[in-house]
Amino acid sequence: MSDLLSFDLGDDPFFPPETRYDLDCPECGVHMNLRSGKHGNGWYYACRDHPTCPGTHGAHADGSPLGIPGDRETKDARMAAHNEFDKLWKDTSMSRGAAYRWLQERMKLSRDDCHIGRFDIAQCDEVLGHVGDYFEE
Repeated sequence: MSDLLSFDLGDDPFFPPETRYDLDCPECGVHMNLRSGKHGNGWYYACRDHPTCPGTHGAHADGSPLGIPGDRETKDARMAAHNEFDKLWKDTSMSRGAAYRWLQERMKLSRDDCHIGRFDIAQCDEVLGHVGDYFEE
């Protein structure tokens, strides 16, 4: 992620957010464009060559990316890690916040860095190991 681009489009909810990020596609390396989801359901970044290139990445309502874009293998690893991690706060008495603090401690990460959407494949594998250990105890 490099430069932040800002521009004023007024208050119309059908216009893109005022803030866009300069992202490169994790699949092919070309620029990603901020797009509106189907039926106005939020924003996402898509490869400039989409749909030829499948590269996409979610965005917050303000246009900021949800984590760091990843290729298909990384996205799959993140989904697997999240599915297991979410069991900590969905299937136990641990709150969601407590689960993230627990993971932060295990992985020795700061609060800002402890987001699965920012993890690489090795970190996702580490999440799986920690969660597996938790449920084996």
